Amino acid sequence: MNLSNSPDTDLEDKEAGRRTLMVEKQIKVLIVDDHSGVRKGIKNLLQTAKDMVVVGEGVNGAEAIELVATKEPDILLLDIELPDQRGDMVMRHIHETQPNMKVLAVSSYSDRDYIFGMLENGAAGYITKDEAPMMLLDAIRNIINDDKNWLSPRVLKNSGIPSIEEQTLTKREVEILEQLILGRSPEEIATFLNMDVEQVGKYLKLLMTKFEIESLAALKQIAKRILPRPGT
Repeated sequence: MNLSNSPDTDLEDKEAGRRTLMVEKQIKVLIVDDHSGVRKGIKNLLQTAKDMVVVGEGVNGAEAIELVATKEPDILLLDIELPDQRGDMVMRHIHETQPNMKVLAVSSYSDRDYIFGMLENGAAGYITKDEAPMMLLDAIRNIINDDKNWLSPRVLKNSGIPSIEEQTLTKREVEILEQLILGRSPEEIATFLNMDVEQVGKYLKLLMTKFEIESLAALKQIAKRILPRPGT
């Protein structure tokens, strides 16, 4: 009797394949916070999500940088007040060496300076620790699955970034922001939109003034938050 073709074997093979596929689709999460209680709370929360797995934990900036390289997570949950260095400095190093790494700031602070310190250095999102129990899983899924930046309600309010409903952007401003999301330089934007580079520069300065920010990196992060991804 050929057992390899039995219905039970086929079902077992399908179930094994399903489990393998589920594991392959799991979001790999790295947690860095100097408080063990916070790390434990986040880890316990993540363990309730079948689509996520914790691949490592760290307690300071140096470990964050090392673990991002060795554990290769899909997303880093990063505290911004660490014993050895500030979160924005850690974020800057990670963004320079691994620009595609997704980082979600998880902090007790929601001051505008903290928020933009992380966004300007490449963070994909920001959530306060007291909002995390209710919103952390959705934040991670939005950042990873939808490739969108994510700010919690309190952070969004304190940042001063207007919601989509509050936007007063012109069609040309939206077009320029869409190109910025795609990673194009001012020169490339000018070519793509058939504009002068000087014109593009003026629009970018106006947009930075409108959002009260000082860098294109921060403007790109805001654009990813308030606009749908180009082509969707």
